Amino acid sequence: MFERADATAPETRPAPATEVKTKKKKSDEEAFSIAYRSFCYRLMGERFDRGPTNIIATERLKQAGLNISYGMHLGVVVVTTIIAVAASFVVGILLFGGLLHSTLWYAYVAAIVGITAGAVQLGFRSLIGNRIANRKDALDRELPFTLSELSVLASTGTSPIGLMRRMASRDHDPAMTGEFKRVVYKVDIQGEDLITSLAETAKESASTSVREAFWDLANMIHQGGDLDEYLRNKSDDVLKLKRLVQKEFIERLSTFLDLYVSLVLVGVLMIAVGAFLLNALGQTAAGLDSNELLLVLTFGLVPLAVIMTVVMISIAYARSE
Repeated sequence: MFERADATAPETRPAPATEVKTKKKKSDEEAFSIAYRSFCYRLMGERFDRGPTNIIATERLKQAGLNISYGMHLGVVVVTTIIAVAASFVVGILLFGGLLHSTLWYAYVAAIVGITAGAVQLGFRSLIGNRIANRKDALDRELPFTLSELSVLASTGTSPIGLMRRMASRDHDPAMTGEFKRVVYKVDIQGEDLITSLAETAKESASTSVREAFWDLANMIHQGGDLDEYLRNKSDDVLKLKRLVQKEFIERLSTFLDLYVSLVLVGVLMIAVGAFLLNALGQTAAGLDSNELLLVLTFGLVPLAVIMTVVMISIAYARSE
């Protein structure tokens, strides 16, 4: 009467709520990013694309994994700078002119506006540099195991293009898999030969080790040679380099500790002592009394120093993985 349930049928379970929320948040962020870039491109980026092309900046955008034109990137930078400067101008007037009633409010507002403009410009440069560094770290981390896997496949007699297709269809090591997907895309969609595709993908890669490996692969395919032996030797060399980088990071931790103690702890104590001396003498520092100086110290300098130290340690740790 009733249909019998199949015990071997896979059980379908709904995705966890946290995973659904994470995917939705990520999709919303991507949608906002695309809409903002389109707005900046229509506003200013299209004009920049009509002008001369910055080849070096375009190559850095490709190495960072950003599939946008240089004009779009420059438009985003300019529009974001204008918005940030306008917001900092308003906040500076409200803070120093309306809340603190400082006699030098115009100097502080000008300083905040200048610092904001410089920070936005430096932030975008750092963003590109960090994306390139992160891609490089991921590629360098996955390269030894990818070369070992390539060596095993090459020992089975698989053709070079078959190796590229096999590596591009993997579901692990996403950074290196993406590089092989670019090679296969250039061969299948753009109609290039395998050697040219490897050379162009190597040029767009963020990792020096990956560039050398792809160029060597192109030369091996072009001139012929023992591909299996080369891949094994290259994998061993990359692993040795990785161990050396990790050793350097351990030695660098002591430098970060000294920097934190000298700048954060001792510097904060000296500024606090200076604020108490100002209070005792009844003087001001750049128009700020002791209470205002302590507020700036507590809610501005101390969190900024701690954040900068954590960021430096995180960057150094990521590059040592």
